[in-house]
Amino acid sequence: MKIGIVTIYKCYNYGSFYQAYGLQRYLESLGHDVSFLDLDTKYNRHYRLRKQFSRDIKRDFFSLKLVFNYIKDWNLYCIKPKDSVKYDLIIIGSDEIWNIHNGSFTCLPEYYGLDLPCNTIITYASCVGRSDLESFANRAELIDGIKNIDAVSVRDDNTEAFVSEIRPNGNAIRVLDPSFLVNWKEVEKPCNYKDFILVYTYDGNWGFSEDYINKTKEFAKATELPLVSVGFRNIWCDKWIACSPREFLGYLRNATYVVTDTFHGTAMSIQYQKEFISLGKGKQKVESLLKELNLFSRLYQDQSDFSHLFAKPIDYSEVNIQIDIKKERSEKFLKKYLR
Repeated sequence: MKIGIVTIYKCYNYGSFYQAYGLQRYLESLGHDVSFLDLDTKYNRHYRLRKQFSRDIKRDFFSLKLVFNYIKDWNLYCIKPKDSVKYDLIIIGSDEIWNIHNGSFTCLPEYYGLDLPCNTIITYASCVGRSDLESFANRAELIDGIKNIDAVSVRDDNTEAFVSEIRPNGNAIRVLDPSFLVNWKEVEKPCNYKDFILVYTYDGNWGFSEDYINKTKEFAKATELPLVSVGFRNIWCDKWIACSPREFLGYLRNATYVVTDTFHGTAMSIQYQKEFISLGKGKQKVESLLKELNLFSRLYQDQSDFSHLFAKPIDYSEVNIQIDIKKERSEKFLKKYLR
């Protein structure tokens, strides 16, 4: 089949790459001809560059290296003009594609099943982020678009509730994020650095709070391990790395511990069976994933140090059983529309 993917595939965020390339790679492994519809707008391009560069020479040098490393991995994408292919199926992909409040990308009608060159359209692991039905009060056409999609699957509690409100006779199917569908070992790049705590959070106001920073530094001191911030220049860490998404996986494999507050930082830590702590309290996507895989105990919720959470290693034999069950359900949903 000729399959088109509609998603946010170019963003200086490792999670964006893992969900986008993960779905492309999985579908290709089944023998399909897969490409992303080229929906990378001028606004998107300008926004991601403005966000990366801040006229701080040291930070901008770090960002420049990061940008070039992302571009190397983006070469793995197959991207084609929207109307250049006669698609048999279009899949509206994962990530916060329905988060109308997310100003980092253009809210396009195609994300909602509109103006697409295909008769069969489904979604896979779509997410509304912090948006709700009220958020679309002035965009009724987008809600109508979702109503007319042939089949909808979602990756979190909030999106599942959102869809059930507007598609009462066709509730959403719960699936895993696309990053869970592939074996990342096949594409990761090796890392020689060992014995460290990997920190994955945004820098500046989007990153850890001052309290979380202090708790992380206290844990590093107690374990006598350096803090390595990967993907962001968090200067409170001992080292910061501007690497590509595939290089990140090498660092993740070698990390002794992981401290993160992001959805994909959490998701990839689970897939790599790492001892991790999530500082994503209040982040619905993170909490939803941890609940789904019976790992809610890894969510930091009090004011004590981190040691009590790391005292009991994660039993990944139990976690893997849950992942296998949910992966089978996720693949079954997709394969229903593949031929």
